[in-house]
Order: sequence, then C-alpha cells, then structure tokens
Amino acid sequence: MRYQLASCTEKISETTALMDETLLILYIRQARSKAKACATAEALCLLQDLQAIAPIGGPLSEKSGLFWIKIPTRLLEQVRDRLPRLGYTVAVDVLEPLQEQFTSHRNASPQVVRGKGGAYRLSRLYEEDAGLLRDRAPDRRLFALETENGQSRVIRGYRGDGGALSRRALAVCDARLLVNLVHASEGARFLDPFAGVGGIVLEALDSGYRVISADVDPILRPGLERLGSTHYVADARSLPIESETVDMIATEPPFDQQADDTVIDSLTEMSRVLKRGGRLAMLCAVHQADKLRNRAEAIGLVKWLDSPLNRKGMDCVVLAWQK
Repeated sequence: MRYQLASCTEKISETTALMDETLLILYIRQARSKAKACATAEALCLLQDLQAIAPIGGPLSEKSGLFWIKIPTRLLEQVRDRLPRLGYTVAVDVLEPLQEQFTSHRNASPQVVRGKGGAYRLSRLYEEDAGLLRDRAPDRRLFALETENGQSRVIRGYRGDGGALSRRALAVCDARLLVNLVHASEGARFLDPFAGVGGIVLEALDSGYRVISADVDPILRPGLERLGSTHYVADARSLPIESETVDMIATEPPFDQQADDTVIDSLTEMSRVLKRGGRLAMLCAVHQADKLRNRAEAIGLVKWLDSPLNRKGMDCVVLAWQK
C-alpha cells in the first residue's frame, strides 16, 4: 500500500452524507509546527478546485500545530485521494457529529470533542507513511552525475558538492510544499530553474505536470533527465524558454550571499516565461527576501504569501506571487 489511508472511509462518508459540509482537522509536521500559514496555504492550494476553505478556528483550538479545512461532504473522497501529496501535514481527522445523549455518557470516547456545532468524534482520514517519505529523502535516492569523459555514474545520497552556490538538497516536505503552492491541473507546464538534485522536480512529476528543469551545473544533467524532466543546462537569469509558456514555477535558489544578484535577477526571467495568471513560489534566505519583494513589485508580480520558516535552525522565507 502506497500510503496509510483510513480503512473506515466508507463509514465516514456514510456518517457525513447528511451534512452539506465536512470539517477536517489537519496536523502539521512537528519540524514545521510553527509554519501554520504555509501549511494552511499549501492545503488550500492543493484543494482549491474542490471548494476548500480554511475557518479561523474550530475544535481543539487550544492546541497548537493544527488547522482546519472545510469541504463539501460530497467531495470527501476526492479530497482524501489528494491528502498524501501534502508536505507539511502528517495526519487528517474528520469530525463526525454525535448525538448529545451519547456524549453525555461518563464513558464516552476520549476522541470526542466539542465545537460550536455540538459534539464530534474524531475519525482518522489520512496518516502519512513515514517510511515511504524517508525513502524519498535526498540521502536515500539514486542520482546520476556526468563524468569528465561525458559518461554518467549513479550515486546514492548525493546532496551537492558543498559549494557556496550549490545548495541542492531539499527535504521532501519542503519540495512538496512549493509544488503544492503553485498547484494546477494535471498536464500543466512546470519549471524549476534552480533544479539541483531534483527534489522539486520529482514531486512535480509525481503530481502529473510536464516538468522543465534548469541548472547552471552541467554535471547534474543526466540525473535530472533520468527523473523525466526536460532539462536545460542554463543560467536562471537567461533561460532558453519562450515568454509566457510556463504555467507555474517553484524553486529553492542558493542561499549564499554570493548568489544574491543571480537570485534577484532570476525573478525577472521567471516572470518573463510565466503565463499571465500563473503562480510562482520560492523558498529563499532571509537576507534575500527584501530584494525579492522589491523586484517582484517592480515587475508587477502580485504577492499572496510571505511567511517566515525555520528549518533545523535556519531562518528562511516562503514567498509566492501571481502574474
């Protein structure tokens, strides 16, 4: 089984069938528990065409590390099928309404909670398969590198050469977050102009997109091509892509200050190739954020997400715009 999905989905659907809307509780990954804004935005983007909305509060509001999504009950199955794509959410519960006489019993289940609409029982709808996620991590994956004689060799766990301009390994949850923030219909054209070892590329391919990758380092070409992307060895400031032909872009550029000019100028190039109405998401260093905000405003990108993020002690910023 690819993911740990609730075996009681049919029962949940029967219980909630009489309601027009169903409230879900989504639990944020512990390592990203303070990134509630990012986690909520990710879920809303992934489920946008399924009429998802995010209430301000709900049951268990006294606890941290969770948020709520409300969906039409008739779309519960479709929502359930997408939940394994989430990066910052590790589990999802459905709130099933209960009769008052049941909840008043002294031996009522500890999974019973109360909200404005009455009493509810929590039923697990989705839980992440931690083992599968671990197998997708950069230090577990195989990646092909180009050798000096033009051949390629496959390496397990390649995470970049450690150079200042070579920040290449991205956690699976962060790669998924960025891909989901620009979610579009299957078959849409996706670009990562700082592709590195392909963490974002891999998640975009699994989402059913037609993926274009670019990276200035030529040794990464065979690995990115083997993943299945259309790859270019190219500087992100000068992409061999026609204007307004890409549906969405997600990327994590190098964080080192030596790369700042490249990162800022690449935003102009990304805007050039992005279609009108398309979205762009970037995970950048804190010291790059202000310059990126200013450049985006100057070229007419509309910001809709600007959220701090701490990854294992490293302060970052998630920025997202629409053209």
